[in-house]
Amino acid sequence: MLKNKLIFATVAVSSACAFSLPALAGDGIIDEARIGIYDHNSNLAATRHETNNPDINAELLFKAPAWLQWMAKPRINLGANINTGNGTSIAYTGLVWDYNFTDAFFIEGGFGGAIHNGETSRQTASKLNMGCRVMFHENISLGYRVTNNSSVMLTVDHMSNASLCSSNPGLTDVGIRYGYTF
Repeated sequence: MLKNKLIFATVAVSSACAFSLPALAGDGIIDEARIGIYDHNSNLAATRHETNNPDINAELLFKAPAWLQWMAKPRINLGANINTGNGTSIAYTGLVWDYNFTDAFFIEGGFGGAIHNGETSRQTASKLNMGCRVMFHENISLGYRVTNNSSVMLTVDHMSNASLCSSNPGLTDVGIRYGYTF
């Protein structure tokens, strides 16, 4: 039931954003929109305990607000990793910092919080026991700017509760994303 609500909410927000994105970007609120595909609960990071169905990632990055300039100008993100099978899906938000090696190559790191539709009290055949509903969310990307507006990124995306709950297996996705900067 929670998965259906999470998917419905993501579709509703995505639809609203799709219609309002050009206006919001033109006003300078939205800085970048991203979409990608992730290896869900990747066995590159650890033994896979969830479905091997991929995740679809969608993310908006907002321009760094003036009140966060003292923190090295992070952008605020809002995103979701929607599993295409019966695995855990998440919605997340946080702060994202960029560092440019050159005009084309960059690295990016993000930290914030997430909520998921996975299990919190038991493990099933397709879902880990995450222990808590609300989690920490981190990601790191290595990117390349193809043009002034387009970039591609290799991303590692992680969610865990930092052992604040009795179970803390964490969930790590690895994948590729495309970003369009307005």
